[in-house]
Amino acid sequence: MRIAGIQFCAGREPGPNLARAGAQIAEAAAQGARFIVLPENFACYGGDYRALAEREGGSMQAWLAAQAREQGVWLLGGTLPLVQRADGSAVAAPRVRAASLLYGPDGALQARYDKLHLFDAQVADAQGSYQESARFEAGDRLRVADVGGFGIGLAVCYDLRFPSLARALVDRGAQVLVYPSAFTAVTGAAHWRLLLCARAVETGCYVLGVNQCGQHSERRASFGHSLLADPWGRVVAELDDAPGILLAELRQDEIDETRRRLPVHTHQRLLTGLPDDIRDD
Repeated sequence: MRIAGIQFCAGREPGPNLARAGAQIAEAAAQGARFIVLPENFACYGGDYRALAEREGGSMQAWLAAQAREQGVWLLGGTLPLVQRADGSAVAAPRVRAASLLYGPDGALQARYDKLHLFDAQVADAQGSYQESARFEAGDRLRVADVGGFGIGLAVCYDLRFPSLARALVDRGAQVLVYPSAFTAVTGAAHWRLLLCARAVETGCYVLGVNQCGQHSERRASFGHSLLADPWGRVVAELDDAPGILLAELRQDEIDETRRRLPVHTHQRLLTGLPDDIRDD
């Protein structure tokens, strides 16, 4: 299956972001991509996420559905800010959920994953302190979806630093791990490629990281370098730090052969259950 990762630099206003993403989605589909992934915060980066979700959450979801239907592709909207949890209950203001939404070629919503790990960290850049938990509520469910016969494990950005999540997704059938991201320029330069390849080696999965790139504001910049690592940990496709489209192929035989030769999934001895606040979907 041919896949595509859409890399660009999102600003605060959804209009220009969606116009840019729509053009890239159409281009990727024209080049044969059947599964297309947008980065984290693709519709807006920065600003008042709660106000945006209340004002335009429905229209942004409708936009994703229309893009998937019009192009006849599987489309993963990196994350959108939403004021409701997957079960329909309300998220208390001022927070939102960072929801990764998967739409099928018919435009129907097929899966939702809410970002599990929130980026509360000190980074040596102009922003300095990142406190996602002040604006976002952590998710509480794991999600693996079937896309064209491949088990797709859904995760987002900071989730990449937690190998236990990757292992849990593989235990539930994941063959491809997907990380829509807005990895910072500083942490990306240090760890982005290393972490993506490590998750591939540990799990025998393809691992796709689709990142934002460029200078979003005076204080925030993203690393770019979206890439696909194969189950052996080799980088098979990679962008630089400019907007672009990552195109690559997923091969079922590559997954099967790697797991046959190095069946680490059958050798795991240190097993732990899910925390009480995390549920299977």
